[in-house]
Amino acid sequence: MKSVLISIQPQWCELIASGKKMIEVRKTRPKIETPFKCYIYCSKGKTFLYKNPNNGELFLDSNGGYRGGDYEDRFLTGKVIGSFVCDKKYNIFRWGIGVAVTNEKNEIMPADILRKGSCLSDDEICDYVGNGEAYGWHITEPKLFDKPKELSEFGKVCNRYENDECDDCPYLQVYVNSYPCDDCVDTWCGVDNIKPLTRPPQSWCYVEER
Repeated sequence: MKSVLISIQPQWCELIASGKKMIEVRKTRPKIETPFKCYIYCSKGKTFLYKNPNNGELFLDSNGGYRGGDYEDRFLTGKVIGSFVCDKKYNIFRWGIGVAVTNEKNEIMPADILRKGSCLSDDEICDYVGNGEAYGWHITEPKLFDKPKELSEFGKVCNRYENDECDDCPYLQVYVNSYPCDDCVDTWCGVDNIKPLTRPPQSWCYVEER
């Protein structure tokens, strides 16, 4: 199954984990067939996301951020916190003063599906879509990791490897016995030809789990 990493703000992460948010609205969509797996990166915002160690539920806190100590695994902002499967996609576009929704077969769908599933108001959806179009990623099988993952645990296939240009790689001369030196470990693709992520996507990107 193809995978993507998607950046989602803390308040929406909480709603996805609780099962209340079932559609993620984006201006673009992956050019892959459904179903596909989405890893959730909890982006930084005005609030911070934590996990309750007693019941595993998520909660928001606007005071501070990372508190150190045993909060390390509870603090989820800036981490890959879980995943979901996108099993279908909706097309969203302006229709008069509102929006229209179609499924992957181009059949008209009730607008309530989008309104209730996205947890957005009609005005918010219209403002986001503007005069263009957007896509609704339908969320199924949301899961939280027991321990959040770092961005470096995910990566992209190296472009040089895909284009059979490894001989021209500037890191080719700096590794010994298939292991990179300490200075290039964050940028070298490694023996699996996957370059680790060093920064989150603004919206989403294709990834491989390392």
